[in-house]
Amino acid sequence: MKKVSILIILPSLAAGGAEKVTISFIENLDKNIYNVHLILLNANGPLKLKIKKNVYNFKSARLRSTFLKLINKIRSINPDVIFSTFPHITLPILLIKRWLPNQTYIISREPNMVNLSLKYSPFAFILKNLHKLCLPSADKIIVNSSAMLNDLIIKGLDKNKLLLVHNPVDDIDLRKINNFIRHPGEGLRLVGMGRLVYQKGFDRIIPILQNLNKVHLTILGEGPDYNNLRNIVKELNLESKVKFMGYTKYPKNYIAAADYFILPSRWEGLPNAVLESLVLGTPVLSFKEVEGLVDIIPNVEKNKLYLCKNENEMELLLKKLPIRDDNKNLTLRKNLLKKFNTPLNYSQIISKSIKEILL
Repeated sequence: MKKVSILIILPSLAAGGAEKVTISFIENLDKNIYNVHLILLNANGPLKLKIKKNVYNFKSARLRSTFLKLINKIRSINPDVIFSTFPHITLPILLIKRWLPNQTYIISREPNMVNLSLKYSPFAFILKNLHKLCLPSADKIIVNSSAMLNDLIIKGLDKNKLLLVHNPVDDIDLRKINNFIRHPGEGLRLVGMGRLVYQKGFDRIIPILQNLNKVHLTILGEGPDYNNLRNIVKELNLESKVKFMGYTKYPKNYIAAADYFILPSRWEGLPNAVLESLVLGTPVLSFKEVEGLVDIIPNVEKNKLYLCKNENEMELLLKKLPIRDDNKNLTLRKNLLKKFNTPLNYSQIISKSIKEILL
């Protein structure tokens, strides 16, 4: 039987949630069924690939400088299916879909809530109009939360093209903890993780700490807002309460040791960091703006996922939360997420959808 040729396109190997999900998807595809090709605009970033064959590194910082090369490569590979998870790559490909090889199907995975994500993107006006014009021509659109699904239906997308698949968690690998890293001292220990950008909302959680006693926040991640966030910490004299760790290869060591994981994002799809934290046994504090988290509430143990209305409610919550019982002798707490997608389940669900498209 002829294998299905699938081409996946990623901008880089950055340690973001979308990149992690996509690489997990690739590695769990049945290689007896799929002939996998991967195009990287560049190979920068800490994520590692298990696959070595049919990986093409364009060594380019921007799509526009290598778009013609991308189109030529697509023509050369002549894939049955193109899978893309970043709108700034997916939308231009959809725009020129008619000039791609015949019967090339395009699957778009939407990583974030569409409206806010496009609003704060570079070239927001162009991307918004491309989204409205091009996304309906995708053959399948993968979303990771009911909120995203409903948002796209309201926008007029054909619901038969939409596929809701919650992001996967590799619980077996994740729960292999050899080292717990907890900020020393007494009191509540919080960990946050994410790219240091406006979306992630660290600028609105840091000021809350000035009103709290015996609390410390460790922030894992890098990004363009680093200097701004450092200035906020300095201006509020919070150097003893906030520590920026930058990128770390094993964030799970910090998350598993914390009392709570905090996600102050202004918007998300279904954040991988929350799923991972819960699987590690660390309760999560977030805001109701992260609508995708509503999907997992039925599968989370009671009082282990808190969704606050605003910063005031978050501050009141932090003032009354207890520290973990085993803070002096840390152990891996039990998994708080009763039901979730494994990487294999995730790939199999999408694979089934691909077969339906091809038929």
